[in-house]
Amino acid sequence: MGIPRPDRRIPKTKQHIVNAFLSLCEQRPFDAIVIKDITEAADVSRSTFYAHFQDKYDLLEQIVKAKLAELNHLYESRKTVILSYEPRQDGPDPYFAVMFEHLAENASSYLVLLSRLPESGFEARLTEAVHSTLGLRIDDNRMDQKQPIPLDILLESMSFWITGTAVAWLKQGMIYSPNYMAIQLSRLAAMGFYQAMNYKANK
Repeated sequence: MGIPRPDRRIPKTKQHIVNAFLSLCEQRPFDAIVIKDITEAADVSRSTFYAHFQDKYDLLEQIVKAKLAELNHLYESRKTVILSYEPRQDGPDPYFAVMFEHLAENASSYLVLLSRLPESGFEARLTEAVHSTLGLRIDDNRMDQKQPIPLDILLESMSFWITGTAVAWLKQGMIYSPNYMAIQLSRLAAMGFYQAMNYKANK
């Protein structure tokens, strides 16, 4: 007996349910959505829904995890370039480039998660992911040097700054291109806030 081939319809069906759910969330609050709404919108049976998800909370959790996993996969695919980047003002940090390109390509689902689904805690979890990735960029050699700012304060400040800027950019309709945003954040990171505001810091 040969090995059964995987059913290629399964990923498509699961994505169809996800898309239907996110579409519903644009129209009504999460608490007002029941499984029947999702199955009717996706045109699938309840048994098909439960073959993929335990309930709507599991569906939401899987969506959040999938988005964060996609972003992490992009970072991993460019890890060498990202970790070897040296600060400059005339080009984008590949870390910022990856983030803004990914956000732009998935803007509709990110906006639903951020604006319509506070239950997902997505912004906080995105901030945690950024915090973790930033920590990887601080190698042992740099840690041997004297740090002008404690590492925990540095990572917290930068992760909230990056995520907050990215979320605001999405909610404001992405009026700047992903590449422009990546360059501006790279420039601001290299210059520092005071220099960017034309302030001269006293030593």
